[in-house]
Amino acid sequence: MDELVLVAGATGRLGREVVRELTRRECRVRAMGRSMESLARLVPEADEIVVADAFDQASLLAALVDVERVFSCMGASVIPLPRYGARTFSQVDTPTNVNLIDSAVRHGVRKFLYVSVFGADKLPHRDFVVGHERVVEHLRGSGLPYAVVRPTGFFQSMEEIVLVAGSGLLPQHKGGTARTNPIHETDLARFCVEALLDPDPALERDVGGPDALMRCEIAALAERSLLGRRRLRHVPVWVMRAAGLAAMPLYPRVGELMAFIADILMDDFVAPAYGDHHIEDYFAERARERDGELLRT
Repeated sequence: MDELVLVAGATGRLGREVVRELTRRECRVRAMGRSMESLARLVPEADEIVVADAFDQASLLAALVDVERVFSCMGASVIPLPRYGARTFSQVDTPTNVNLIDSAVRHGVRKFLYVSVFGADKLPHRDFVVGHERVVEHLRGSGLPYAVVRPTGFFQSMEEIVLVAGSGLLPQHKGGTARTNPIHETDLARFCVEALLDPDPALERDVGGPDALMRCEIAALAERSLLGRRRLRHVPVWVMRAAGLAAMPLYPRVGELMAFIADILMDDFVAPAYGDHHIEDYFAERARERDGELLRT
C-alpha cells in the first residue's frame, strides 16, 4: 500500500507502535511531533519525520502535504505529575486536534482516525473526557471520512500509576473490586490501523485487552513485578479526590486527572476484548528489564 499516512503524536508509546504497524503493512509513514530529537529515534521506521506545532495551523498545513490518511493520538500527558504540564486536556487536546482536523479538510485527506477514551458516557463532566469528545464532535461535523477508537487504559498507564503510587499511597474503592481490561499498545496499534484502513466512512469502536481483571488484581501483579518487596498502602478513593482538589489551583491538569482516576476506580470499565498481550506477562517482562538494569549498574 503506497498511501502516505501522517502519525500525529508519533513520539508517544502508542504513536511509536502505530508507526511500526503501518510500516509492517507497507504504508508510507510521516511521523509528526514537537521534538526533532524524539522524532529522530523513529528513523528508519518512519519514511519521513516532521516537526510541527499543533497550536499553529500553518505548521500543520505544511505537515499534511501529500498525506492521504491521518492518525492522531496527540494530546497532553496522562502522567499525574506537575512536571508534565499544567494546561488541562481541553486546553491542549481539543485545540491541537481541531487544528489538525481543519488542516486535513483543507488537504482533502481520505480518512482521519482519532483516539478518544472509553467510558465517556459515564463521565461526560470530566475534563479528560471533555477534551477528547469535543474533538470527536468536531471530527463528525468535518465532512471527513473518519474513525474514532475508544480504548480502556494502556498497560503502560497502569504501570505509571503504580510507580507514582509507589512513593506514596494507592487509592482503592471497595477493595479494588471494580473491573477493567487494559490493552497493550501493540494490540491497540493494530486495532487502530485496521480501523484507519477500513472503508467505513464513519466508524466508532470501543476496545480493551483480552483480560478483564479487578483493580486489586492489577495492582497486585504490578506490586510483585515492579516494587519488589515493597507493598503499597491502599487508601480510600476520597484521598485521591481531595489531593486532586488541592492540586487544582496550581496544577489543574494533575487535579483533573486525579479526579478522573478516582471516578474510574469506582466502576467497571470493560470494553470489547481484542489482542493477545496479557498484562501479567507485561509486568513480568518489565520486572526482567528492571532486574537487568540493576545488574548493569
